[in-house]
Amino acid sequence: MESDVEAARRRYNELYPDRPIKRIGDTVEPYYHLVLMSGAWQNGTPLSDSDIACVEMMTPPGCFS
Repeated sequence: MESDVEAARRRYNELYPDRPIKRIGDTVEPYYHLVLMSGAWQNGTPLSDSDIACVEMMTPPGCFS
């Protein structure tokens, strides 16, 4: 699953170099936006700023403890 998300991130950054995704966060959002919803961004609709923020979001330490 991680390799699918990273491959999708690279493909997204190739298509939209002006709106890059700098990192993949450790939430479920990267898989949702980059794999499940890939049809939208592969067909010319880049992710919004908030979508990119969701993909890059990291879970704060201690969030689930």
